[in-house]
Amino acid sequence: MSALVKIQRDFCQFIRGHSHRDFYQHIKNSNIPKEDSLSIYLQGIFSTHTEALKNNYPLVFSLLDDRAACEIAHAYIEVNFPCTGDLKEWGGAFPCFIQHYEQQSEWPYLAEVAQYERAKYVALYGSEGSLFTGDKENFLSSIDHKEQTFQFQEACQLIAFLYPLEQIISSIEYNQKSVVPKTQGSSYALIFKLHGKVIVCWLTPSMFVFMNRLKEGQGMDVAFAAAEVLEPLFDIEKAFSFMLSYPLLRIAEK
Repeated sequence: MSALVKIQRDFCQFIRGHSHRDFYQHIKNSNIPKEDSLSIYLQGIFSTHTEALKNNYPLVFSLLDDRAACEIAHAYIEVNFPCTGDLKEWGGAFPCFIQHYEQQSEWPYLAEVAQYERAKYVALYGSEGSLFTGDKENFLSSIDHKEQTFQFQEACQLIAFLYPLEQIISSIEYNQKSVVPKTQGSSYALIFKLHGKVIVCWLTPSMFVFMNRLKEGQGMDVAFAAAEVLEPLFDIEKAFSFMLSYPLLRIAEK
């Protein structure tokens, strides 16, 4: 192991609050105690990474006061210090971390807000592609209504939430946090990329199930049957008209 790699590993352990003495051996002796000489630098490390999280999860941190924001960010940094130089990718585990964070009971929907923001990031940097270009009627007439499968845009994501995220997100964005609901109430989001911008559509349960089954590669007959369970009069042509209004899918190659 090279000396540089040893220093880097010891520094990571130091950031996580372990093996202080192992890292102090890399610091030259001076009139200033080693603990003091590192304190400002350490504060800078935490500050930089906290700002990175705030930039990637602005809705999450808008719900927290300064103290709570600092506590949750520092707790995440201590257990998830980045292994690469990409701070955006480093924040990918933040929604899962919040879900298991002991202090988040005051905001039971906080992890789902983080999941929503992460999905928008993934869509933004995902491949948009050009899946459907043509006439909708010709497309619909060419579909085998039994076993036809479809390929979706790579950036397209379908997410089911336990909380009414549509209402929660709207309340946060319009600075009406006092009316944010804390009770469960399912919501369903379609998040994708169109002309370089992230689009969010909120779906009915039946539409979500229909699209999700298709996205999983199941046949249209299976997807339609699942949607009908939730909505007996589910309109399949209306569903496809909606999906074709965006470049979300194409007929899969057999």
